[in-house]
Amino acid sequence: MTDSQSNNRKAYKGGWVQDFTVALVFLTRLPIQPGFTFDMSALKTACRAFALIGLIVGGVSGTVYVLSAFMGLPLHVSAILAVAAQIIITGALHEDAISDVADGFGGGADKEKKLAIMRDSRVGTYAVAGLIVVISLKIAVLGSMSDPLFGFAFLVVAAALSRGLMTWALYLMPAARKDGLGHGAGRPDVMAPLVSTAICILIVILILGPQLGAIALMSGIVGACLMGLIAKRQIGGQTGDVLGAIQQVSEIFILVACLAAL
Repeated sequence: MTDSQSNNRKAYKGGWVQDFTVALVFLTRLPIQPGFTFDMSALKTACRAFALIGLIVGGVSGTVYVLSAFMGLPLHVSAILAVAAQIIITGALHEDAISDVADGFGGGADKEKKLAIMRDSRVGTYAVAGLIVVISLKIAVLGSMSDPLFGFAFLVVAAALSRGLMTWALYLMPAARKDGLGHGAGRPDVMAPLVSTAICILIVILILGPQLGAIALMSGIVGACLMGLIAKRQIGGQTGDVLGAIQQVSEIFILVACLAAL
């Protein structure tokens, strides 16, 4: 790359607009601002926008779900299309993460072995079984809705809240290895998770109301904490894969709890 080409690339400079852009580039595969560059340390502030990215991901997948249902497709088929839309938008980022965590935690005898397995690109039995359970639960919940509009609301809330909760994992959990995403991102200032929490609360109340919104919020926190505690016990902290697993587990907790509360 020439110096002029390098100078023409758009570098991260901070602020809400660029934090949103960093989060969007990091969490999705949407073609936003070609040439925009940043390093993992930008996530220390950009993580406050994670919930907003979840709003986009959930909105797109929820729209696919509702349109499919209104076209006359069975809800389970609509659910499969909605989950597929999420996977396409995110590049299966979090699904890949939870499969790596399942392989590492299930197959490793100690911390070093678990971390090595998590970094290995090969897919094991635990990864396949974990993905089957995760995707099947999402499809089962969305296929059991009495009204497709409930599914849309739950998808949006679950996608936003589960991604917002990853900010707390970055703040509270130490990096499990001295390289990789978890270490490169660094520990954010406490304002990042607090702002993320405020955004999450606003989203769930506006979409679900105070009662169902509180159920969604609490179930998401429980799911995230459970996955976080398991990771702390297994490998002593967080990695990029652990963050993705936290998102997936909390999302499932939210969807299941909201369905049960209807």
